[in-house]
Amino acid sequence: MKYLLLIYGEESAWAEIPPARAGEILQAYGAYTEKLTKAGVFVAGEELDAVAKAKSVRGVGGTQVLDGPFVDTKEALGGFYLIECGSEAEALSWAKQAPTMLHGGGIEVRPAMMR
Repeated sequence: MKYLLLIYGEESAWAEIPPARAGEILQAYGAYTEKLTKAGVFVAGEELDAVAKAKSVRGVGGTQVLDGPFVDTKEALGGFYLIECGSEAEALSWAKQAPTMLHGGGIEVRPAMMR
């Protein structure tokens, strides 16, 4: 089964992290990605650009195009991992190992719909 690990955090928090610490966190993400890959569960993953560059399409036929994300929240979706594993428990285990909590963020684990 495929699970999406959605990485959430406050974009502004990165500005407060000293460059050396930010480098350590980015290295931790690289190590985490390598660990997922070696375990054979990694399908895809990307860091997302700033929320300010996001667009939301709404309305029947896409009649509304709005700047930014549709939801007004302090935390923004900053990236994702798509993993394939045998159970929700395994997906949660991987999510708990993500370095996201090192910068005050969190992970949403969501199963992909099987069709």
